Amino acid sequence: ETMTVDYARRYHTATASVGFGAGRRFVKQVDLSKRRKLMDLGGGSGAYSIVAAQTFPQLRAVVFDLPPVVVVTQEFIDRHGVAGRVTTQAGDFTKDAFPMGCDVAIMASNLPQYSRAIVAQVIAKAHAALQSGGEMHLIGEMLDDDRSGPADAAIWGLYETMANSTGIAHTRADCAQYFEAAGFTQIAVDEFI
Repeated sequence: ETMTVDYARRYHTATASVGFGAGRRFVKQVDLSKRRKLMDLGGGSGAYSIVAAQTFPQLRAVVFDLPPVVVVTQEFIDRHGVAGRVTTQAGDFTKDAFPMGCDVAIMASNLPQYSRAIVAQVIAKAHAALQSGGEMHLIGEMLDDDRSGPADAAIWGLYETMANSTGIAHTRADCAQYFEAAGFTQIAVDEFI
């Protein structure tokens, strides 16, 4: 609620290199050659969308993020020469309607910031908004099913508790269950980084 354009610019400028590296890895692992439009939920700098559009010429993308953030997203889009193929939509993906006409969705690097109910709701909204045969990729730090690690997912979940947010550390099984409950099929949990 207190996010400003200046804060969003500082944050996403500092973290964009990680996002672009992850975006390059994502397009090497996921074949988007038959996809037409991607929605990037909470996409920040737009790194995943920008790299996907640069890699797959037929692909269009929309980065859906908070109003102050999409001002900064547009700066990254312009800087990388994909304006016209990557657009923005201002809103809160936990509350507002999703972009339409998409056949692939990504939610990356913000999983532990949200409760089980919110993540399940977002995945259900994505399933409802995606065109028939669409796919969704949830990329984030997940605990092993026995909750024994890895440490980065546990630490992020602990931080969210200390920050008094609704966020938690989700297990891989939790995430698969969110997808199943939403109606997705062919659910897989893979190591990303």
